[in-house]
Amino acid sequence: MPAPAVQLFLYGKWLFNIDQAQALLKEHPRDAKPTPVADWAAAYHLDWLTPGYEGAPWCPVFGPDQSAFNAEHALQTDLDEPVIIATMEFDDRPAILLIDGVHRMYRAMTEGRVTLPAYTLTTAETTRIRER
Repeated sequence: MPAPAVQLFLYGKWLFNIDQAQALLKEHPRDAKPTPVADWAAAYHLDWLTPGYEGAPWCPVFGPDQSAFNAEHALQTDLDEPVIIATMEFDDRPAILLIDGVHRMYRAMTEGRVTLPAYTLTTAETTRIRER
C-alpha cells in the first residue's frame, strides 16, 4: 500500500508541512481564535475566483499558487475546522500567513461569513514545520 501523500503548502519560495503543523497542534493544543475572512480573501485574491473555476493560467506574483484550486471542493469544506496561520518574522516584526484553509476561506467568503476559527503558530513552531 502506498504511503499517504503529505499535505504541503507552497507560498512563493517557502514550503510548509501541514501534516507536521497538525501534529504540533495536537501536541500543544490551544483555543481557536476568529480570523477575518475578507482580509484573507483579498490577500489571496479569492474574490477573483468563481464557483465554475477550473484552474487559471495566472498565479499571483507573491501568494499561493491558485492553479490547482478547486471551487467545487471548497464548497464542501467544513467551516468549523480551524484554519492554520503561520507566524514569520520580517524586519524584526511578526507577519502572519494562512498556510492551511484557503478552500475554507473561499467557501466562507462566498457564504458571507465574517470570521473563521484559526489556530496561529508561533514563530518557533512555524520554523519547525517549514521545509524551506
